[in-house]
Amino acid sequence: MVRSVYYNGNEYRTRSAEEYYLGYFLASIASGAIMKGLSLTGDSFQKELVKEQSNNPIYREYLYKSLEQSGLDKSVSIVPAQHLSHMFPAEAAGKNACYIPKANQIVLNTDKISHAGFHEMGHALNHLQSKFGVKYLQKMRGAGYAIAGIMEFFAVLSRSKPKDAKRNPIDVIEDNCGKITFLALLPTVAEEAIASYRGVKLAKKSGLAQPYTKNLNKLYIKALSTYGGYAALAGLSVYATRKIMDYFSRPKKIERTEFSLFG
Repeated sequence: MVRSVYYNGNEYRTRSAEEYYLGYFLASIASGAIMKGLSLTGDSFQKELVKEQSNNPIYREYLYKSLEQSGLDKSVSIVPAQHLSHMFPAEAAGKNACYIPKANQIVLNTDKISHAGFHEMGHALNHLQSKFGVKYLQKMRGAGYAIAGIMEFFAVLSRSKPKDAKRNPIDVIEDNCGKITFLALLPTVAEEAIASYRGVKLAKKSGLAQPYTKNLNKLYIKALSTYGGYAALAGLSVYATRKIMDYFSRPKKIERTEFSLFG
């Protein structure tokens, strides 16, 4: 129901349910369009992942060599995902690889994408041997995604107060939810970058030839762009949602035209 409210001596008209739902509809379209940009970096990474599959036997040999040289073989195991399609479908198909901290396991298809394993060993090093708080970046991953999800919730809330009304902590969060989303995801981007750096370093130390380590760098940069791209686009998506919901749900100031007999 539309009604009048007063703040700082000004009169405002509250917004109707129809206006709110229109805003929500447009915000959803804008958010989806922004996040669609992530497919560009994802496709580029997948193409690079497939490109190096012909060299898999070489990468696999040096992957196991790196595991032993680094001493990680004493606590970390490599699990061939091609035999676990029911548990790890993406990994079994050679589309992804992962490190599981609780089990100290690197899960990947060793017949296809052993080149992804060096990066996963970097994650293992971050988890088991890191200094200067790198392991805490890894632990912040779940919290970062949770905060980003909460900010999406704040973005779609209707605005019950005019923009010039007195602000409280919730208002501050609503006003900055896009920035908070981006910042919450940055620790994950940083930890991924460190894992890639350490993975390439392990590959070089094992004796993997320069052309292959160069290709690893290229692959990992494209992988990192998917994380960085997600952080940037998620922040932009939440920001756009908030701006649209502001426009369609905040009480609208009623402008009065004054007339004077002597004006």
